[in-house]
Amino acid sequence: MIEAYRTAIARSDEIIAERELSSAPERPEPWWAEAGLSFPDLRAVIVETATHAGQLDAARELIDGRQYLVL
Repeated sequence: MIEAYRTAIARSDEIIAERELSSAPERPEPWWAEAGLSFPDLRAVIVETATHAGQLDAARELIDGRQYLVL
């Protein structure tokens, strides 16, 4: 399971390195439009991903009380 995650990270890093942040997604997910989502460029996809990762981290912190990054 961890290896699949690392493989996905490596592929994501490759995709990001090959593109400009202003480039549009080449293959938008079909459900984006159904959910009312619009991602005009790679930057928007990264920001959305980071936002939800942060929200998930906050939920985990509420569960176990551990803080990994405190500013």
